[in-house]
Amino acid sequence: MIKPRTTFVLYIIVLILVYLFLPWKGIFFVFFSILFLSHLIYCSANICSQAYIKTYCKSQTTEKKITITFDDGPNHETTPEVLELLESFNVKATFFCIGNQIEKNKEILKSIDSRGHLIGNHTWSHERWFDLYPSQKMKLEIEKTNGLIFDTIGKKTKLFRPPYGVTNPSLRKAIKDFNFITIGLSIRSFDTMSNAEKTFKRIKKKLSFGDVILFHDNRDHITEILKLFLEYAHSENYKIVPLDELLNIKAYE
Repeated sequence: MIKPRTTFVLYIIVLILVYLFLPWKGIFFVFFSILFLSHLIYCSANICSQAYIKTYCKSQTTEKKITITFDDGPNHETTPEVLELLESFNVKATFFCIGNQIEKNKEILKSIDSRGHLIGNHTWSHERWFDLYPSQKMKLEIEKTNGLIFDTIGKKTKLFRPPYGVTNPSLRKAIKDFNFITIGLSIRSFDTMSNAEKTFKRIKKKLSFGDVILFHDNRDHITEILKLFLEYAHSENYKIVPLDELLNIKAYE
């Protein structure tokens, strides 16, 4: 993946050449401007591009190992159900938690931890326009969430996943003082859709060795989707391992 800074330099060089040697300069200027902006948008929206931040999206293992992660909790109704289901399959997962949800559900966060699951930072608010925040505002949200996680379970997490998987220069600046490992994903479950069977089939079709799968533990039908997936993974002899084991990283300081 070509980095945005490199792309910008190449863009300027091309524009100069266009201006010096080609007719219809205006058309080419518009074309290359659109191309450049499209590249920047792609780099921001695709966390695995690693254009702005080093991320872990998948293991290169040759073994039949995968890991599952959950975003946007803890939720007082659905997260306990998810925890019970995971325990029935003896599976450990990673929960990227939102600070304002932790504040309302501290006992559930403690339960996530006590059951042996990993906990990561998913910002305080998960606002729709979080990626447009200035870096200092981002940093304050992340810092506040880290503090609440530590105060609740006594552990300082190194795991971070940005809202919507969007990265940009502001986020890079915001997290530079944290000793974070930024986690992406290789399969997005799209479990926000209401049809559990279709969601499961989509995951099943894409599943391969080393995958980091994204679910949301605050969806009404998450247990239905998760049960279908866990049964399938078990039948196909996939080993669902903790995130830190799959990626060979350290989850806490």
